[in-house]
Amino acid sequence: MTLLAGVARVDITPRADIPNGMWMAQTHVRAEGVHQALWMTALAVRDGDERIVVLELDWCLLSDAQDGRIRSAVSRATGVRPDRVLPICTHSHAGPVTQESYRGEGHEDVQAYVACLTAWAVDAAASALARLEPVRVAVGRGDCPIGINRDLRLPDGRAVAGPNPDGHADTSVGVVRIERVDGTPMAILVNYACHPTVLGPDNKLVSPDYPGTAKRVVERVTGARCLFLQGAAGDMGPVEGFVGDVKVAERLGNRLGLEAANVALGLDARPIRRRLDHVVASGAPLSVWIDEPIDVPEPRLVVASARASLPVRSPLPDVFEGAEQRLARWNEELEARRRGGSDARTLAEAQQIVERERLRAARAATYRGAATIDVEMHAVLLGPVALLFSWGEPYARIGSEIKASSPIADTLVVGYLGGDPLYVVTPEAFVDPRPFQVENCPFEPEAADAMVTAARDLLRRVTAPA
Repeated sequence: MTLLAGVARVDITPRADIPNGMWMAQTHVRAEGVHQALWMTALAVRDGDERIVVLELDWCLLSDAQDGRIRSAVSRATGVRPDRVLPICTHSHAGPVTQESYRGEGHEDVQAYVACLTAWAVDAAASALARLEPVRVAVGRGDCPIGINRDLRLPDGRAVAGPNPDGHADTSVGVVRIERVDGTPMAILVNYACHPTVLGPDNKLVSPDYPGTAKRVVERVTGARCLFLQGAAGDMGPVEGFVGDVKVAERLGNRLGLEAANVALGLDARPIRRRLDHVVASGAPLSVWIDEPIDVPEPRLVVASARASLPVRSPLPDVFEGAEQRLARWNEELEARRRGGSDARTLAEAQQIVERERLRAARAATYRGAATIDVEMHAVLLGPVALLFSWGEPYARIGSEIKASSPIADTLVVGYLGGDPLYVVTPEAFVDPRPFQVENCPFEPEAADAMVTAARDLLRRVTAPA
């Protein structure tokens, strides 16, 4: 069989004054402009009867309902199995509000915006599938220190989100070059683990954060479409974060994009070896080399899917258990501020808290009383590289252990698959003072090992003889 691939993109930029931001500390509701356009990029791959479509969105997250609608709509329109439609978010916190439960100022604009989601997904997926052509694949790695562990424990006993140079960090840059048979690049996949939280509560622009600039740099240098595959970023943050200046996001994105582009330009997927052809007598004897074709197996697409069973904490952390009471209290507070004629800043503060507590209450209803929760994973063998797609926000050490235990030398871990991601935290983080991710994690410490084991078993399946 011949490996085929196609890529397509749609613009998903919202109106410039849409409610934006994912911060309880922000004092604005509506954005004041757009920093960079937001994209949905589709990569379709086919090998015989096997087909997958990866949909990369410049959103913070999808809800479970949004994820389900995307997969169903794309499957109906294209015939690709729903479990082979893989929506992933870059996880920018500077994007638009996309929760359909949002009831604050501008909720009509949010509803109108998210109503376009399935049409965008169908358009991107169908266009990518219509452009399938033979491809080759190469993979390489770089390194970029714009990400750092963010579980910082201060001398006064507080745990805060901040740069922790002593914590485990994965700063590797995974790069996959998908090229046409004539050698021109079609798509560059960039895998990096770092929360897109350069832009914080003070930012008032819709932005894809640093991944947006990184993708633009790769595309400008290579001429190929770039997809950003967010990694195991649960405890990874930028070395400069929570600022209001988009130039900081651009600077860090430039650094990552240039590293990824440099790796991509050095990759060659042609089945060749270099052979000394002759030597030219000159001031020094000059060796002249030629590229000699060699026989190698055709690149394959192999997909294996499973659900990892993660043990749930009981009782849940108070972030979840107390959410319903806090939601009721803050709904009353919001109404009181409205009746009292509070200014926009004060109303925005209460509205952000209400929206966050509403999300937490919904999560509590899902997880409360469950012994385990099964989460989605897919291992995708794409020629020489394995992509392990996982639900949730796994800690960086989980990603590192999956890669280290994989039977495939070049394995990349991609998080934020599907709907409503939550943290999956490693046992050492449960030591007091606990970082905020632990309090927002519904799983027992053993969930980390369960995720690694499930991933390793999946990766073994895609390498087993057909």
